[in-house]
Amino acid sequence: MASRLKRSRGWIVKQALSAWIAQEEERDRLTQKALVDVDAGRVAGRQAMQAWLETLGKHLTPPRRWK
Repeated sequence: MASRLKRSRGWIVKQALSAWIAQEEERDRLTQKALVDVDAGRVAGRQAMQAWLETLGKHLTPPRRWK
């Protein structure tokens, strides 16, 4: 790959690590944001989710996110 891109192996590794770190940071940011919503009670209840799951294939409207 390095020769095809005319880059050093070190450059390839650095790019791959940078992309992976950015992806992991974004995943962590989204997880923390979701946990704030959970702590604030902004979640769909079990019954709402179950009812929505039973309609899969019939329509694409998910349950309301907030109680």
